[in-house]
Amino acid sequence: MKKLQASLAALIAVVLLTSVSACAPGKLSMDNVTAIIDVRSAEEFETSHIIGAVNIDIELGDFIITVVSIKKEGAIYLYGKSEEQVGLAVQYMRDLGYPNVVNLGSFEDAQNVLPLGVTP
Repeated sequence: MKKLQASLAALIAVVLLTSVSACAPGKLSMDNVTAIIDVRSAEEFETSHIIGAVNIDIELGDFIITVVSIKKEGAIYLYGKSEEQVGLAVQYMRDLGYPNVVNLGSFEDAQNVLPLGVTP
């Protein structure tokens, strides 16, 4: 009976470990990416940002004027201080006709899903 309990416990442990690793977020593909946009302030961007990202501060008021120069083809990844802040930028871009805009959430969230490093 103890062998059966031990075997069952081991099986449950394997299933749980497999389930947890399957839920871990994978890295996003960088194929066909037009831009990575950091919508935080210039000061936050200068402190650290995703390598290859451009800074377009959502709070300065010229976000729409600046993003219209970005091609509409390909994926555009956005991150910022919070998912809500980025959500506003995503909505602006979708209203401008950008079909593939992705809200990565916070700077920390973006680091978890992008296969790129951050500036020191």
